[in-house]
Amino acid sequence: MMTIQTSRFGELEVSEETLLTFPSGLVGFPAVRQFVVLDVAEDCHYQWFQAIKEPDLAFVIIDVHLLNSEFHVEVSDEGLAELEITQTDPVLIMAVITIPSGQPEQATANFRAPLVVNLRTRKGKQLILHESIPLRFPLLSENEAVHPEAAIVNETASV
Repeated sequence: MMTIQTSRFGELEVSEETLLTFPSGLVGFPAVRQFVVLDVAEDCHYQWFQAIKEPDLAFVIIDVHLLNSEFHVEVSDEGLAELEITQTDPVLIMAVITIPSGQPEQATANFRAPLVVNLRTRKGKQLILHESIPLRFPLLSENEAVHPEAAIVNETASV
């Protein structure tokens, strides 16, 4: 176990076996390479993607398949090699969530720059996909956005 400091959750004990390493960092954060995924609550699909050595750097993430079961990405041979992905490896694809201040009903998922993780090696890479892939995929349908107070209650309770 190791202790990490976070600005949102204070001091946390995390198992070194749960660390994810992004050898190339993330877009805008190339030097930040180690992260841990923190669960919000048992019944919540959202998670926090917390940097190990940067207490203030954390993103809300979600498995893209929970939003779009048809979503898939083509990883280059170079990317496959970097992540050491084999045909039998479990791979997780996550999207970073953006929640505009004071407007949780307008939250979106970034499908254009997903985080791809080989769960066997615990290595990840942020891909940059074609412009035709949504940068801002809405989390709520128009019907749900018509009654934003319900979404706000759910979001506040779970995040």
